[in-house]
Amino acid sequence: MDADSLLAFVRFHAWANDRILTTTTGLTDEELRRPGVLDHDSAFQTLRHLVDVDWSWREFCIGNDVGDSYVWDYGFRLDDLPAIHAFCLEEDVRLRSLVESLDDAALNERWGTRPDFTRPRWLVVAHVVNHGTQHRSELARYLTECGHSPGDLDLLDALELPWPDNG
Repeated sequence: MDADSLLAFVRFHAWANDRILTTTTGLTDEELRRPGVLDHDSAFQTLRHLVDVDWSWREFCIGNDVGDSYVWDYGFRLDDLPAIHAFCLEEDVRLRSLVESLDDAALNERWGTRPDFTRPRWLVVAHVVNHGTQHRSELARYLTECGHSPGDLDLLDALELPWPDNG
């Protein structure tokens, strides 16, 4: 995959994350933390999971194997929705900066922190975007059920919108 194409997906990922997190502010605290409504229990825990996975795979792409630890194990406090949203915006900038810093050869290079697990960097970044899409769709359904639809989150619709620069 070439860098420009992957960058378009990364920008979409950032835009869609921001849209979900902005819409989530309309939930009550009870709705945000209601257990058992999503794969990762609550909307709050699903959002934490989403940003943790983004962070951990980006760290993998730069050579830091964080293993089975979580972003909050490294001092990042994600205890409320504003903290998660702020961290997500920052992480989206870090991911975009990573992709912008790599040429096509580096994106296609098989990369890993262990000899038994290597993947092309572009595939890891595509996994981050796809993983985000999975959880954003869960969250969008739940938000809609709570009366706070985020609206269309489609890639082609998003490409027609002005995207925030985020940095």
